[in-house]
Amino acid sequence: METRYIAGALLAAVLLVFIAQRSRDPLRTALPFGTTDLSSVETQLRRLRPEDRALVEAYVKRSNGDVLPATFADPDQPFTARTFGDAIALETAWSARRGEMDADAARRQAERDAAMAPLRDAVEAGVTRAEVLAPRDLVAPPDRSAQVKQALPSDEASVFVVTVSLHNLGSKTITAVQGSLEAHDREAYLPLDLCWIDLAGSEPIEPASRTEVRCGNPNRRASEQQRAFIDDSSGRFTLVWNPKRVVYADGSVLDSGL
Repeated sequence: METRYIAGALLAAVLLVFIAQRSRDPLRTALPFGTTDLSSVETQLRRLRPEDRALVEAYVKRSNGDVLPATFADPDQPFTARTFGDAIALETAWSARRGEMDADAARRQAERDAAMAPLRDAVEAGVTRAEVLAPRDLVAPPDRSAQVKQALPSDEASVFVVTVSLHNLGSKTITAVQGSLEAHDREAYLPLDLCWIDLAGSEPIEPASRTEVRCGNPNRRASEQQRAFIDDSSGRFTLVWNPKRVVYADGSVLDSGL
Protein backbone atom coordinates (compact mmCIF):
# COMPACT_ATOMS: atom_id res chain seq x y z
CA MET A 1 0.00 0.00 0.00
CA GLU A 2 2.78 2.39 0.94
CA THR A 3 4.61 1.49 -2.26
CA ARG A 4 1.55 2.47 -4.29
CA TYR A 5 1.34 5.80 -2.47
CA ILE A 6 5.03 6.45 -3.05
CA ALA A 7 4.71 5.62 -6.77
CA GLY A 8 1.71 7.94 -7.06
CA ALA A 9 3.56 10.74 -5.31
CA LEU A 10 6.54 10.32 -7.60
CA LEU A 11 4.31 10.37 -10.67
CA ALA A 12 2.58 13.52 -9.45
CA ALA A 13 5.95 15.16 -8.83
CA VAL A 14 7.13 14.26 -12.33
CA LEU A 15 3.94 15.69 -13.82
CA LEU A 16 4.36 18.91 -11.87
CA VAL A 17 7.94 19.27 -13.07
CA PHE A 18 6.83 18.57 -16.65
CA ILE A 19 4.03 21.14 -16.45
CA ALA A 20 6.35 23.70 -14.90
CA GLN A 21 8.92 23.20 -17.62
CA ARG A 22 6.31 23.53 -20.36
CA SER A 23 4.95 26.67 -18.80
CA ARG A 24 8.48 28.13 -18.80
CA ASP A 25 9.20 27.10 -22.38
CA PRO A 26 9.66 30.41 -24.27
CA LEU A 27 8.60 28.78 -27.55
CA ARG A 28 5.06 28.52 -26.16
CA THR A 29 4.89 32.26 -25.48
CA ALA A 30 1.88 33.88 -27.15
CA LEU A 31 2.66 36.62 -29.64
CA PRO A 32 1.14 40.05 -28.95
CA PHE A 33 -1.93 40.47 -31.15
CA GLY A 34 -2.23 43.32 -33.67
CA THR A 35 1.06 45.02 -32.88
CA THR A 36 4.75 44.84 -33.67
CA ASP A 37 5.66 45.97 -30.14
CA LEU A 38 7.30 43.01 -28.38
CA SER A 39 8.11 44.80 -25.14
CA SER A 40 5.39 42.86 -23.30
CA VAL A 41 7.22 39.58 -24.02
CA GLU A 42 10.76 40.89 -23.73
CA THR A 43 11.58 38.54 -20.83
CA GLN A 44 10.62 35.48 -22.86
CA LEU A 45 12.45 36.81 -25.92
CA ARG A 46 15.68 37.03 -23.93
CA ARG A 47 15.39 33.32 -23.14
CA LEU A 48 15.46 32.38 -26.81
CA ARG A 49 18.62 31.61 -28.73
CA PRO A 50 19.79 34.77 -30.60
CA GLU A 51 19.00 33.24 -33.99
CA ASP A 52 15.48 32.26 -32.84
CA ARG A 53 14.86 35.70 -31.37
CA ALA A 54 15.86 37.26 -34.71
CA LEU A 55 13.37 35.00 -36.50
CA VAL A 56 10.55 35.97 -34.14
CA GLU A 57 11.29 39.68 -34.56
CA ALA A 58 11.51 39.33 -38.36
CA TYR A 59 8.21 37.46 -38.51
CA VAL A 60 6.36 40.01 -36.37
CA LYS A 61 7.72 42.86 -38.48
CA ARG A 62 6.73 41.10 -41.71
CA SER A 63 3.25 40.18 -40.47
CA ASN A 64 2.69 43.59 -38.85
CA GLY A 65 1.25 41.72 -35.88
CA ASP A 66 -1.61 40.21 -37.88
CA VAL A 67 -2.95 36.72 -37.14
CA LEU A 68 -5.10 35.09 -39.82
CA PRO A 69 -7.11 31.86 -39.75
CA ALA A 70 -5.44 29.18 -41.83
CA THR A 71 -8.39 29.14 -44.27
CA PHE A 72 -7.83 32.82 -45.17
CA ALA A 73 -4.03 32.86 -45.11
CA ASP A 74 -1.84 33.22 -48.20
CA PRO A 75 -0.24 29.79 -48.77
CA ASP A 76 3.06 31.46 -49.69
CA GLN A 77 3.07 33.80 -46.67
CA PRO A 78 0.71 32.42 -44.03
CA PHE A 79 0.53 34.84 -41.11
CA THR A 80 -1.02 32.27 -38.77
CA ALA A 81 1.54 32.17 -35.95
CA ARG A 82 0.22 32.48 -32.41
CA THR A 83 3.37 31.59 -30.46
CA PHE A 84 7.11 32.11 -30.69
CA GLY A 85 7.48 28.53 -31.90
CA ASP A 86 4.95 29.07 -34.70
CA ALA A 87 6.68 32.29 -35.73
CA ILE A 88 10.10 30.64 -35.85
CA ALA A 89 8.80 27.81 -38.04
CA LEU A 90 7.01 30.13 -40.46
CA GLU A 91 9.88 32.60 -40.71
CA THR A 92 12.36 29.77 -41.34
CA ALA A 93 10.17 28.49 -44.18
CA TRP A 94 9.77 32.02 -45.59
CA SER A 95 13.53 32.63 -45.47
CA ALA A 96 14.11 29.47 -47.51
CA ARG A 97 11.46 30.46 -50.03
CA ARG A 98 12.76 34.02 -50.25
CA GLY A 99 16.23 32.66 -50.94
CA GLU A 100 14.86 30.66 -53.86
CA MET A 101 12.95 33.71 -55.15
CA ASP A 102 16.02 35.94 -54.85
CA ALA A 103 18.14 33.41 -56.72
CA ASP A 104 15.54 33.18 -59.48
CA ALA A 105 15.26 36.97 -59.71
CA ALA A 106 19.06 37.27 -59.88
CA ARG A 107 19.14 34.74 -62.72
CA ARG A 108 16.47 36.63 -64.68
CA GLN A 109 18.24 39.94 -64.10
CA ALA A 110 21.53 38.47 -65.31
CA GLU A 111 19.77 37.37 -68.51
CA ARG A 112 18.31 40.89 -68.96
CA ASP A 113 21.68 42.51 -68.35
CA ALA A 114 23.30 40.23 -70.91
CA ALA A 115 20.65 41.16 -73.49
CA MET A 116 21.11 44.89 -72.83
CA ALA A 117 24.92 44.86 -72.59
CA PRO A 118 25.58 45.65 -76.31
CA LEU A 119 23.10 48.55 -76.16
CA ARG A 120 24.59 49.90 -72.95
CA ASP A 121 27.99 49.78 -74.61
CA ALA A 122 26.53 51.82 -77.48
CA VAL A 123 24.58 54.47 -75.55
CA GLU A 124 25.04 55.75 -72.02
CA ALA A 125 22.18 57.48 -70.18
CA GLY A 126 22.38 59.60 -67.06
CA VAL A 127 20.60 62.41 -65.23
CA THR A 128 22.12 65.84 -65.60
CA ARG A 129 19.39 67.64 -63.66
CA ALA A 130 16.40 66.75 -61.49
CA GLU A 131 14.05 69.46 -60.26
CA VAL A 132 10.49 70.44 -59.45
CA LEU A 133 9.09 73.00 -61.88
CA ALA A 134 5.81 74.82 -62.42
CA PRO A 135 3.52 73.47 -65.16
CA ARG A 136 3.92 76.81 -66.95
CA ASP A 137 7.64 76.08 -67.37
CA LEU A 138 6.84 72.93 -69.37
CA VAL A 139 4.53 74.37 -72.03
CA ALA A 140 4.95 76.83 -74.85
CA PRO A 141 3.68 80.37 -74.31
CA PRO A 142 -0.02 80.74 -75.23
CA ASP A 143 -1.01 82.01 -78.67
CA ARG A 144 -2.38 85.47 -77.91
CA SER A 145 -4.05 85.68 -81.31
CA ALA A 146 -6.10 82.51 -80.82
CA GLN A 147 -9.87 83.05 -80.66
CA VAL A 148 -10.37 80.44 -77.96
CA LYS A 149 -8.59 81.38 -74.79
CA GLN A 150 -7.21 78.62 -72.58
CA ALA A 151 -6.51 78.71 -68.87
CA LEU A 152 -2.92 79.56 -68.07
CA PRO A 153 -0.85 76.78 -66.51
CA SER A 154 -0.08 77.11 -62.83
CA ASP A 155 2.98 78.93 -61.53
CA GLU A 156 3.22 76.56 -58.56
CA ALA A 157 6.34 74.38 -58.63
CA SER A 158 4.76 70.93 -58.45
CA VAL A 159 6.01 68.83 -61.40
CA PHE A 160 8.96 66.44 -61.16
CA VAL A 161 11.25 66.94 -64.14
CA VAL A 162 14.49 65.17 -65.07
CA THR A 163 16.89 66.09 -67.82
CA VAL A 164 18.48 62.96 -69.25
CA SER A 165 21.75 62.98 -71.16
CA LEU A 166 22.31 60.37 -73.90
CA HIS A 167 25.94 59.79 -74.87
CA ASN A 168 26.86 58.01 -78.10
CA LEU A 169 29.78 55.81 -77.05
CA GLY A 170 30.36 54.28 -80.48
CA SER A 171 31.83 55.31 -83.81
CA LYS A 172 28.55 55.40 -85.80
CA THR A 173 25.82 58.05 -85.91
CA ILE A 174 22.66 57.14 -83.97
CA THR A 175 19.28 58.15 -85.37
CA ALA A 176 16.95 56.59 -82.78
CA VAL A 177 17.09 55.37 -79.20
CA GLN A 178 14.38 53.67 -77.17
CA GLY A 179 14.57 52.63 -73.53
CA SER A 180 13.79 53.55 -69.94
CA LEU A 181 15.81 55.14 -67.18
CA GLU A 182 14.87 54.30 -63.61
CA ALA A 183 16.25 54.73 -60.12
CA HIS A 184 16.36 51.78 -57.74
CA ASP A 185 15.39 52.91 -54.24
CA ARG A 186 16.90 50.98 -51.32
CA GLU A 187 13.93 52.08 -49.20
CA ALA A 188 11.26 50.87 -51.63
CA TYR A 189 10.45 47.62 -53.40
CA LEU A 190 9.58 49.16 -56.77
CA PRO A 191 12.00 51.38 -58.72
CA LEU A 192 11.30 55.03 -59.45
CA ASP A 193 10.51 55.58 -63.14
CA LEU A 194 12.47 58.60 -64.34
CA CYS A 195 12.02 58.71 -68.09
CA TRP A 196 10.78 56.64 -71.02
CA ILE A 197 12.94 57.63 -73.97
CA ASP A 198 11.74 57.24 -77.55
CA LEU A 199 14.14 59.38 -79.52
CA ALA A 200 13.42 59.19 -83.22
CA GLY A 201 13.04 61.79 -85.93
CA SER A 202 15.11 64.34 -84.02
CA GLU A 203 18.70 65.41 -84.45
CA PRO A 204 21.05 62.41 -84.85
CA ILE A 205 23.59 61.74 -82.14
CA GLU A 206 27.01 61.88 -83.73
CA PRO A 207 29.83 59.62 -82.50
CA ALA A 208 31.19 60.67 -79.08
CA SER A 209 28.54 63.40 -78.78
CA ARG A 210 25.57 63.90 -76.48
CA THR A 211 21.96 65.00 -76.60
CA GLU A 212 19.52 65.82 -73.81
CA VAL A 213 15.90 64.80 -73.23
CA ARG A 214 13.62 66.39 -70.63
CA CYS A 215 10.93 64.23 -69.01
CA GLY A 216 8.05 65.41 -66.87
CA ASN A 217 4.30 64.93 -66.57
CA PRO A 218 2.56 68.30 -65.99
CA ASN A 219 -0.61 66.48 -64.87
CA ARG A 220 1.05 64.80 -61.88
CA ARG A 221 2.35 66.36 -58.70
CA ALA A 222 5.84 65.46 -57.52
CA SER A 223 5.76 62.59 -55.02
CA GLU A 224 7.77 62.31 -51.81
CA GLN A 225 9.97 59.68 -53.46
CA GLN A 226 10.69 61.96 -56.42
CA ARG A 227 11.56 64.83 -54.11
CA ALA A 228 13.83 62.47 -52.16
CA PHE A 229 15.59 61.59 -55.42
CA ILE A 230 16.28 65.26 -56.07
CA ASP A 231 17.71 65.79 -52.57
CA ASP A 232 19.53 62.45 -52.32
CA SER A 233 23.11 62.74 -51.09
CA SER A 234 23.40 59.40 -49.28
CA GLY A 235 23.35 56.99 -52.23
CA ARG A 236 19.79 55.88 -51.56
CA PHE A 237 19.03 55.78 -55.31
CA THR A 238 20.91 53.89 -58.03
CA LEU A 239 20.39 54.75 -61.70
CA VAL A 240 19.61 51.86 -64.06
CA TRP A 241 19.52 52.31 -67.83
CA ASN A 242 17.36 49.78 -69.69
CA PRO A 243 17.91 50.35 -73.41
CA LYS A 244 15.52 48.55 -75.75
CA ARG A 245 16.52 49.62 -79.23
CA VAL A 246 19.29 51.62 -80.94
CA VAL A 247 19.15 52.51 -84.64
CA TYR A 248 22.14 53.74 -86.62
CA ALA A 249 22.29 55.98 -89.67
CA ASP A 250 23.64 53.12 -91.76
CA GLY A 251 20.43 51.14 -91.08
CA SER A 252 21.89 48.70 -88.58
CA VAL A 253 19.90 48.05 -85.43
CA LEU A 254 20.66 46.84 -81.91
CA ASP A 255 17.61 45.33 -80.16
CA SER A 256 17.59 43.81 -76.68
CA GLY A 257 14.46 41.77 -77.43
CA LEU A 258 13.00 42.78 -74.07
